[in-house]
Amino acid sequence: MEQRTNGTAGHASTDTTVTDAAPAADRSCPDRRGHDALPAGIWALRSPVSPAADQANTHVLAWARGLGLVRSDAAERRLASVRLGDFAARVYPTATVEDLLLTTDWIAWLDFLDDQNDDRRTALDPQGFDGFLAGVADVASTGTRRPATGPIGDALADLWTRTLARAGGRLCRRLHLHLLEYLAGNLQQAAYRGLGDVCDLAEYGALRRAAGGILVTFDLIEFAGGSELPPSVYYSRTYQRLLRAAGDVVCWTNDVLTVEKETAAGDLLNLVTVLQRAHRCPPGEARARARDLISERLDGFRRAEEEVPGLCAALALDGTEQRALTACVGLLRAWMGGHAAWGISTSRYARLPADPAYLEELIPGSARTGPGPGT
Repeated sequence: MEQRTNGTAGHASTDTTVTDAAPAADRSCPDRRGHDALPAGIWALRSPVSPAADQANTHVLAWARGLGLVRSDAAERRLASVRLGDFAARVYPTATVEDLLLTTDWIAWLDFLDDQNDDRRTALDPQGFDGFLAGVADVASTGTRRPATGPIGDALADLWTRTLARAGGRLCRRLHLHLLEYLAGNLQQAAYRGLGDVCDLAEYGALRRAAGGILVTFDLIEFAGGSELPPSVYYSRTYQRLLRAAGDVVCWTNDVLTVEKETAAGDLLNLVTVLQRAHRCPPGEARARARDLISERLDGFRRAEEEVPGLCAALALDGTEQRALTACVGLLRAWMGGHAAWGISTSRYARLPADPAYLEELIPGSARTGPGPGT
């Protein structure tokens, strides 16, 4: 068992006091339609919420401004309205304050890169994007800033330096691998988007998990939860099933909540759009099918969860290792429920105005794509 470099272990490694989150059905829902678009099972996932959310919201604004990710007042107002600290407080509820700030910054970085790739006015063609992402991958490998990567690369260098100082080497190696997979997924996404193609349903799950960076954020649950899993646990069939099921729930929940925004922007890489094309059905039916698929993946997570005691016995895990595994499984649940609760209230998933003034070009000096499908 490889422990974090600060010597803490187990699920309760935190200098905050967490509070229980009420089920979404018990509180006033900011977006009833979004709530009803998701299966009831997702709202039954209870998890604590870190009380340091406001601190993280304030911190990420200063961090993004300091590294040039936001430069205009409009961009800063947009970032503030999204409230990424609230998100991190739900999905990393047991993190120390310092770790919560770092995970909030990671989420912000992923969102900034996604925005550059998703919007047709800032997105690169696949060839230009490949060159840019090669530079970003180099930053991830060396932790050294590269001028050609602009604020995106500068911010990643900062994240990587801070993460290396606080996480174990084995976790950092895995995080690096998943970060490279995320960059490759973004490139594949750009290629699909450039051609106006809709992904086949059979290949969509893997592409969506890669391009969504979900394994990057799931690696951080070990960092923010206090203990790192040994390879025998992490790469076991049971834990991989948990990761895939939780990843699909989070990514597909995102798809359901953002389909109107993405369709309006001409983005066809969305589960609802993929289902609509695969089944030749109207949008309402495709949304219902997506909700059913999310419910099936929730059931798959629960079935894999039932295998955890057998995994502990098969690997003869000691008490510390069992507590670490239990904590990570609990944080996967927190991710599924916390992301959905944040998703129905955040401005990030709202349909964009025709001219979103907040969106700045953060990728220096490359050819842009022309008008894409839907314009």
